[in-house]
Amino acid sequence: MAARKKSGGSRPRRGGGKTHIPRTPTRDPGPTGNVGCYVLAFSMLGIVLLIVLLEVLG
Repeated sequence: MAARKKSGGSRPRRGGGKTHIPRTPTRDPGPTGNVGCYVLAFSMLGIVLLIVLLEVLG
């Protein structure tokens, strides 16, 4: 009888130990996640208005 080759995936998989990262759904940041976007938009708008005022008055 010929020897059969062992398949690599036949062993039951154990837990990953300390390096195991649980695959949980990501947390929704909610409305506070957009604060940086608003700050950036308002600062750009302020810079544009400042340039327009300097061009009109200067």
